[in-house]
Amino acid sequence: MKRAVFDSVAQEYDAWYETEMGSLVHEIEKEVIFELLKPQKGQRVLDLGCGTGLYSIELAKMGLKVTGIDISEKMISYARKKSENLGLDIRFIVQDAHSLPFEDDTFDRVVSVTALEFFPEPTRALREAYRVLKPGGRMVIGVIGANSPWSARYEKKAKEEEDSVFRHARFYTAEELLSLLPEVEGTAVKALYFPPDRENFDRDKALAMERQGRAQNGDDAGFVAALWIK
Repeated sequence: MKRAVFDSVAQEYDAWYETEMGSLVHEIEKEVIFELLKPQKGQRVLDLGCGTGLYSIELAKMGLKVTGIDISEKMISYARKKSENLGLDIRFIVQDAHSLPFEDDTFDRVVSVTALEFFPEPTRALREAYRVLKPGGRMVIGVIGANSPWSARYEKKAKEEEDSVFRHARFYTAEELLSLLPEVEGTAVKALYFPPDRENFDRDKALAMERQGRAQNGDDAGFVAALWIK
């Protein structure tokens, strides 16, 4: 995965989450991630593929000791500026997730949200993340769900836009995500059951669709999160 691909979108990355639909997507994904991660004040957490620091900042605000890594220098630079403006002490490093510069059993928690899709060797990256996780620690990985309206949208963008980051992406079903780390038993949660239709977006209708999709545990979820406990 070329760094330049993500460097080019660093400044635009957060704009999506400021839209009405993007804000709800983040709300839903964050609820799922934190329910699985169960972060606690004072814990050391590694944010893999931290991007502009969205989750790193949320976790630091909760009192965790955060290290965020990303392959994009511009993403990391933007994350640093955001955290400094908020007065947060977060360690951000430009680093490939496939070879982590940390000792075994370093972190209480490992989290990664919509980053694994872009890793060329996802199993290698997950094994590295699991290696640096302390015994009893929790690793939570969230990805865009395959076979969903959301993955279809990004696949369409990849075909239409030559410089789209999604040209390099691979999406996963819950089963496929868990199979990336077969030596460790994991569990998965599915969410995001409303379509990515920004023009006709209605928050109340989207929430109703979300409740129905969760109740049915459908396979067309736009977001899948897996939990592994060491």
